Amino acid sequence: MTYRNSNIVNGVEFGVVATQDNTTITITPSVTTGPRIAGVPYNVVMNQGDTYELRNTGSSPNDLTGTTITSDKPIGVMGSHQCANIPAGAVFCDHICEMLPPTTTWGKNFVTVPLRSRINGDTWRIMASQNTTTVTINGVPQAPINAGNYIETILTGQSVITSDKPVLVAQYSNGSSFSGNPGDPFMMICPPFEQYLAGYTLTTVSGYVAHYINIVAPNSVVGALTLDGVPVPVVEFTAIGASGFSGAQVAVAPGSHTLAATLPFGVFQYGFNQDDSYGYPGGLSLSPIAIVSGIDASPEFAINPTNTQHCVDAFVFDQNNLPVNGIRVDFEQRGANPGAGFAFSGVNGIAQYCYTGTNAGLDTIICTSGSFADTVFKRWEGALPVELTSFTSTINGTSVELRWSTSAEINNSAFDVERSSINGEWSKVGSVAGNGTTTQPKNYEFTDRNLASGKYNYRLKQIDFNGNFEYFNLSNEIEIGLPQKFDLSQNYPNPFNPSTKINFTLPVDGNIVMSVFDNSGRLVSKISEGFKTAGYYTVDFSAANLSSGVYFYKLEFNGSGQNFAKTMKMTVIK
Repeated sequence: MTYRNSNIVNGVEFGVVATQDNTTITITPSVTTGPRIAGVPYNVVMNQGDTYELRNTGSSPNDLTGTTITSDKPIGVMGSHQCANIPAGAVFCDHICEMLPPTTTWGKNFVTVPLRSRINGDTWRIMASQNTTTVTINGVPQAPINAGNYIETILTGQSVITSDKPVLVAQYSNGSSFSGNPGDPFMMICPPFEQYLAGYTLTTVSGYVAHYINIVAPNSVVGALTLDGVPVPVVEFTAIGASGFSGAQVAVAPGSHTLAATLPFGVFQYGFNQDDSYGYPGGLSLSPIAIVSGIDASPEFAINPTNTQHCVDAFVFDQNNLPVNGIRVDFEQRGANPGAGFAFSGVNGIAQYCYTGTNAGLDTIICTSGSFADTVFKRWEGALPVELTSFTSTINGTSVELRWSTSAEINNSAFDVERSSINGEWSKVGSVAGNGTTTQPKNYEFTDRNLASGKYNYRLKQIDFNGNFEYFNLSNEIEIGLPQKFDLSQNYPNPFNPSTKINFTLPVDGNIVMSVFDNSGRLVSKISEGFKTAGYYTVDFSAANLSSGVYFYKLEFNGSGQNFAKTMKMTVIK
């Protein structure tokens, strides 16, 4: 990014500096410059500290903007012009130069503020890094542009610039013959708001009569953002459309200045003198936001007692679902506990944000990184009588073993264990006594036995001595699979009086008959018969009308091309 020749002083150029020895740099110029042919790449090998300049002195509209520069080791690149006339045709040129950020740091979302004390607006360039990039300026889509191409326009007011692919944006101060004010051109890179920081220290340049700082800040920090420790007055700010940001143009005295806020914001330092000017962005995070492909926040829903801390993890990933390090994620709470904050992703791609909810109710937490967003929810409830630290399950055949632990309990009477099948009603399957009031960790367990094949959910109903209750849900779903073979189990209890239970398993669908015989082989009862699907079964048998003695129960199966029969002995004692 630089600016074109205008046949007054023709000197569009760029410079490259190497940071390591034996660096190979590949340059594809956008226009033919001396022996370097437009669109034809060439290589330059440089050592640490070496510099390279390509300068085009051809007639208007020769412009090295859009030249592609890549390297096998890190380099610095400056876009510049010996004396640019901006806009083209306006007189009074000036030297322009900017350090250019690498394409991995280009963004899609920009909010802009015009330069103070200028009339007729500022010149802007928006350059694409990828083909078929669509740029929208103040809600108006522009014609698509390809990699290295740019849109040039003059904007007179605060503006919103967005794109569907990463772009580089520069703001140019126009020459004094166009602006009607002292001060000739400068070029200033404008970072996307994804690259904003929450604090800056910057300085004016000596020898200028007027110095300004433009500020682009989230609306929520307007009035709290400080300049040299003093809040910038609200009246200095004007909302930038519906972007959620406001802009200010603040005159400052010569010297260094510090700005700070609780949320990231953008700052731009510039100044004017007769026939001269300067301008630069206050800073940017230089995160590789251009390679981000999405964001995934968790947990999606959680319940906490009030006055405790809750943390949200936002995973930032690239097109290969790999973590991206150093990306700023913004978090906004809406609901019972409004607030906002931000965090940067680590090497694992996770940006973690924590806050304490003081009000009961529901919070919606919106996690954003540039154009990507994910939403999670948090319910805050009054202080719970029981602090549950774990709730786990283990499947053992047709039984489910539940275990849970508490770190503290207040007036805890009991835990009812409730079960539901998928889309079914909850039912109580057991109860475990609580430990009243204690500050010591306690462990509990319960086994739900002889379940049929299917999927189940479990929850604990914690009950106070005064009857109040709270639910704790098992986070995972339980699935009891189909049996692998036919089986008929020993009844239990045995001996019994007057009733007992009999378990059997069917690996396939078919017809069954469950019969009871006395010691002489006489049929005394048919417990169950008919068609059954594959699964685990339990039947009840009552011997209320039978005398004491030994009896036999028999399972017969026929179906799905298979037959099975088995007989077991049981004893009635009265």
